[in-house]
Amino acid sequence: MSRWNPWASLRTTRVELWFAPLHGERGRWTRRPEGDEILLEETLDRRSRREVLAHELVHVERGVGWPDATASTMELEEERVWRTALRRLAPPGEVERFVRSRSTVGPVTVADLAEEFDLSPRAAARVVHLYQVSGGSLLREHDA
Repeated sequence: MSRWNPWASLRTTRVELWFAPLHGERGRWTRRPEGDEILLEETLDRRSRREVLAHELVHVERGVGWPDATASTMELEEERVWRTALRRLAPPGEVERFVRSRSTVGPVTVADLAEEFDLSPRAAARVVHLYQVSGGSLLREHDA
């Protein structure tokens, strides 16, 4: 089974994608009457662009966002959306198999996880926290 590819997923939608300076934001989804639009911060590196695009596509699917949602709703929504996006980019079963297999040759680091799943170190660290990977399996964050 191939891993979820947010770029391929984007191509199956009518969502417009633009790159622009966002002055502190990494991405933004807007639902407009004429169609959805995703803006990505133009200075993001390749892995971060992929992650933020995945995040924004989950927003599109869920349909919860500004200006209709409250600040408290959006705080919860952001966490839900990140969890969903990261589960697609690094599925729990695949992470578990990778860690089990890779740990036979030594400790698995956040950097190893980032490399295997094409994630930024920041996202790989979130995956570790999300899946509560620990013990002999994974991960010493200081090894990232």
